Amino acid sequence: MSLLFRSLGLTFLILRGCFTLGLLWPNYSPSQRQASLQRWSSDLLRHLRLTVNLRGQWPCNTDAHLLTSNHVSWTDIFIIQSRYPVRFISKSEVRHWPIFGWLATHTGTLFLDRHSRRQTLTIGQEMISILNQGESIGLFPESTTSAGQDVLPFKTSLLQAPLDCQATLLPVALRYHPPYEKAESAYPFIGEMSFLTSLKRILLSPPSQVTLTVGKPCPAHHLGNDRRILAQRLHAITRELLSSTESTP
Repeated sequence: MSLLFRSLGLTFLILRGCFTLGLLWPNYSPSQRQASLQRWSSDLLRHLRLTVNLRGQWPCNTDAHLLTSNHVSWTDIFIIQSRYPVRFISKSEVRHWPIFGWLATHTGTLFLDRHSRRQTLTIGQEMISILNQGESIGLFPESTTSAGQDVLPFKTSLLQAPLDCQATLLPVALRYHPPYEKAESAYPFIGEMSFLTSLKRILLSPPSQVTLTVGKPCPAHHLGNDRRILAQRLHAITRELLSSTESTP
């Protein structure tokens, strides 16, 4: 399948998403918004020819969770959204990405400038408010992307919020697998790579697979009453989840 053909399909999908957000989204109920987001994310992954292998089970109840994950690529968000729609916290630069920044803004993404202590405090307060209202949030505690073979140390700044509101954590881990006869995956979004460079690299890559491993929900204060201890224990859980997928798919 040529790059041009795949690009046209992706363009149509993006236009459909813009139409939905601009005209239909304001009148959708919360459940309709979740279903729409889940459906669009699944369609995006199909266009990228990325198959998700799910290990573990999502919570059966509808309680709010703070979902945490290692961070490898901009596609991480859509992989999770295709299975468990949540509002994500992303770095402020994402807001300015072509099209995808607009889509993220209008689906309720919280944007964080990690160099601003004041904004970090503000985001923390917003997290508490959202979780208390029964909505789930997605967070990448590494605060940056990696090659995906291990988990970088977790930052502590946004882990005070789940302790303050006694939120339930839902740890997950993502491992991208190199396509057949390829040495590496095209998906890691690291270094000085631009979004458009990453997108082109993915569109040119063969069909790929990613394993999404879901851990067990756990009240934040059960892992520690201090955010530094919480970060260390949550990091260890995420590494264990990631390690369990070394031999898959």
